[in-house]
Amino acid sequence: MRKLKIAVDDGSTNVKVAWLQDGEIKTIVSPNSFRKNWKSAALRKDKKIFNYSIGETKYTYDATSDKALETTHVDYQYDDLNLLAVHHALLQTDIKPQAVTLVVTLPITEYYNPEDCQKNEINIERKRQHLMRDITLNKGETFEIVDVEVMPESLPAVLSTLVNSNCNEFTRSLVIDIGGTTLDMGVVVGEFDDVSAIYGNNEIGVSMVTDAARKALSFADSDSSYLVANELIKRRNDDQFICDVVNDESKIGTVKEKIEAKIEELGTQVANEAKKFAKNPNRVYVVGGGAPLIYPALKSAYETLGERVVLVEQAQAALAEELCLYFADEDQPLDTADVVNG
Repeated sequence: MRKLKIAVDDGSTNVKVAWLQDGEIKTIVSPNSFRKNWKSAALRKDKKIFNYSIGETKYTYDATSDKALETTHVDYQYDDLNLLAVHHALLQTDIKPQAVTLVVTLPITEYYNPEDCQKNEINIERKRQHLMRDITLNKGETFEIVDVEVMPESLPAVLSTLVNSNCNEFTRSLVIDIGGTTLDMGVVVGEFDDVSAIYGNNEIGVSMVTDAARKALSFADSDSSYLVANELIKRRNDDQFICDVVNDESKIGTVKEKIEAKIEELGTQVANEAKKFAKNPNRVYVVGGGAPLIYPALKSAYETLGERVVLVEQAQAALAEELCLYFADEDQPLDTADVVNG
């Protein structure tokens, strides 16, 4: 029997998982927030504690701790936190733990050699071996990852969009993927007939906004985890949520100003890099967890394109969904007997 194949876009801020179940694509987004050592058992019976061990080191999932470990660096792709994040995300699905094959991603800067734009086989194999390492869940069962296929980030996220876009064989589409740690871009020709150029920058990402949000919260006597800071960025216009997470309410205005200023700075940086990389594409597609933050800046940068600057629907989960579709013909889809409560 073929092993179930699951698509995983294992970003530094969130892990996006997609799989086929009863002929439909299912997706979940699992935030990353881990610290060392274990949590004590929860008082409420409906709350599950996720205490993990990798070798001799103990970790736990902790959504709000200001001791949460940083994942916003490129080395995250090969370290314990990445292994934790992928396994934790798998456990958030309704799939029974079992032997699986994963399709995962690497940033363009890691997937390709900068000298010749060919696959970096060393990094790809490093990623494969890394995800097949042992991990245990205290008082629980984990998935057995028996094989790993590695794909580049960003470009596959628009596969279905381009195939259904009625563009001609000469259309040049710029794909921009902004995540927590990296900015990945590529120029796709036609309906994915060719990839004419790629670009990656591991110094530009949403983490610059996250760091600003955490510093602003600390200034307002409200130390927080990366997860809470990212949630604040998403819900920065939700006054009730802001009041819940900012202890010194006299600093709320300052917190919001600092976040907005950093979002504008991020958008400007991405737009500048995009224009240097692809000055006059025919279309622009924006994907990734930070896509809504930079979309206004890109609309302005490519103003003459108008509606051809597109914020891809479900921008955060698009890559995982497309990878799932891409490998669907090889996949052994789930039926209801394979889910936890099926």
